[in-house]
Amino acid sequence: MSSTESVDLKKQKYQEGIILKKTLVITLTLIFALSLTMGAAAEEITVWGWGVYPDTLEKMADQYQEDHPDATINVELIGWSDMVPRLQAAMSAGTGGPDLATVTLGTHIASFAELGGLTDLSEYVDPISDQFTNAAYAGSRYKDTTYGIPADIGPYTMFYRTDIFEEAGVDPESIKTWEDYIAAGKTIMEETGSHMLPWPTTHYELGNWNFEPALRAAGGNFFDQQGNPIVNKLSINYKVIEVMQKITDSGIGLEATPWTTPWNAAIQNGDVATVLAGGWFIGNITEIAPETSGNWRVMQAPNFTAEAAGSMGGTAMVVPSTSDNVELAVDFAKYVLATKEGTKFLFQDAGVMPAYKPVYETEAFSKEIEFFGGQKVWQKLAEISKKELATWNATPYSTQVFGNEGAPINLQLTRILTDRVELNKGLDKAQEAVVDLME
Repeated sequence: MSSTESVDLKKQKYQEGIILKKTLVITLTLIFALSLTMGAAAEEITVWGWGVYPDTLEKMADQYQEDHPDATINVELIGWSDMVPRLQAAMSAGTGGPDLATVTLGTHIASFAELGGLTDLSEYVDPISDQFTNAAYAGSRYKDTTYGIPADIGPYTMFYRTDIFEEAGVDPESIKTWEDYIAAGKTIMEETGSHMLPWPTTHYELGNWNFEPALRAAGGNFFDQQGNPIVNKLSINYKVIEVMQKITDSGIGLEATPWTTPWNAAIQNGDVATVLAGGWFIGNITEIAPETSGNWRVMQAPNFTAEAAGSMGGTAMVVPSTSDNVELAVDFAKYVLATKEGTKFLFQDAGVMPAYKPVYETEAFSKEIEFFGGQKVWQKLAEISKKELATWNATPYSTQVFGNEGAPINLQLTRILTDRVELNKGLDKAQEAVVDLME
């Protein structure tokens, strides 16, 4: 072999080596890109929702996936009574739970956060906290940490029958305080025979439906900011129960427990002129009494001052600490709960009141609702929501001491109102029971 041939052969082998290396690099790059694509396609979350949420979330998941084809959003319906035990079970096992779940503002946030079962969402929510109502944002936090993205809220609202008020000659706008409300109720009973409201004095739901939201509106509390029980230590707690005693004694209340057949019938038949409930009740009353369409309106529930409003219920979406895809879970939740488009669809499709304030200024929120005689109901709820007090202190014990049947505070409330136990003694007993429960 000549020297010239030897040099050419070396050049050829060198060039072949370069080509081989380039081919290898390109191949590895394609493999890496393919793996990224496959990884993106594998992004998937499971969302647990209750009530009206699953149907709406499924529709929004479809919309989200159109814009994010690499994401898969699975929505499951979990019954309200099943959500807590199933989440607790998943948190204890460290597996099997959702990536995103619907929970109650305040009470559930505090309970699950205390268990260490929730992801700290402060970095995602705190920068946009001013876009949510104050009460909703406060209810998404526990011990100075944000664990939830506010979803819907329950501004404490008076749903009232215009036909009954007109027959009685009572102007609903004259009702600002509890004294006004009781006086109007007496007149309505005298003139029409209708009771003013459902008032189940012998059932623990009276506390959930009336005592707690009235107490929130007045700035009362069962716990201080450190989580210590103060049931018998605030004068406003006594003042609210005194009002409840006046309502009971006046006879304007109809003995009917929420969600029962007699309760539904009272709303359908005009046996009650008002229902005090959270703003979310819009979606319920239209189903309970469709034949009364056009006769209902809404306004702020009575309070000691018209400058402050209460809240009744409301939810947030949380990311359990067992989630493997926090970023996608948060992004989808913010898409639903923190955009004008998402929250507009939420309240229109599910009939719930969003906590996201920018949607209040949209044209959709000015829509006249036929069932409510053409009233701009959503605007009215927005006015109430902006006045909700953000002073309610929820703790991991909130449900145990108040929300359940036989809970100490509800038990003593019933004894005070129906058994004529002295108010001071009843609240002292409740305080003692709460202290014992927490020890």
